[in-house]
Amino acid sequence: MAVKKNHTKVLKNLKKQVRLLERKAEKSRHQLRTALKKINKLGRTYKTKLASKMRSMQAKLADAQAAGYAKVAADVERHLLKGAEKKAKALAAVAVKLEKRYVAKLNKNLSKKTKKTGGIKKTSKRVSKRSRKTRARR
Repeated sequence: MAVKKNHTKVLKNLKKQVRLLERKAEKSRHQLRTALKKINKLGRTYKTKLASKMRSMQAKLADAQAAGYAKVAADVERHLLKGAEKKAKALAAVAVKLEKRYVAKLNKNLSKKTKKTGGIKKTSKRVSKRSRKTRARR
């Protein structure tokens, strides 16, 4: 009987230890689950922070690119306007030259015609008689 009591005592102690170990295992599993949840939460927050930083950096880059494109566009526009102004000045100078040549040519032709006709005709009779006399002498 003493052996039987001994075995029951040992059995109770073993059952008690098993229950303790099961509780510890359950507690450690629960702690592991909560730790994994916390890690996942930290990962999500870190991921969202990185995503927001990335979006802000992309926005800044887009603004910088837009500013650069605007500056380049302004430079190109200024360059084109300068070229157009230079061409306009050159065309104006050419037009003035051509006009002067045309006026000179007209003056030359007019002077030739006046020489052929004997000068400009005047309305007074006296002047016209003199011009006829001078023509005869020539």
